[in-house]
Amino acid sequence: HDFAGFQSKGGRATTVRTVYECRIEAASLGDTDAFSIVISGDGFLYNMVRIISGTLCNIGLGFNSADQIQTVFTSLNRQDAGPTLPPHGLCLEHVEYDEPWNS
Repeated sequence: HDFAGFQSKGGRATTVRTVYECRIEAASLGDTDAFSIVISGDGFLYNMVRIISGTLCNIGLGFNSADQIQTVFTSLNRQDAGPTLPPHGLCLEHVEYDEPWNS
């Protein structure tokens, strides 16, 4: 898919990326209910994960319907997506390469 509407800055030769999985998991932080958004793909644009997460939060809070995701893909317009969430709690868990990396 073309994720141009989910980036905060341009400059890439292509904004087409493949997201293999996007899921929301229940979590807890001590006595507080929380959730995790897990996204895996073949590459990410600048702030793409934070903007997707902000859009999903707005949908979950009832500010937008689930159709908002398709609206962003159709329009490719950043203004149609949700807010860029702050980086607090953002965690890169794993990186895979097709070929071995040598320094």
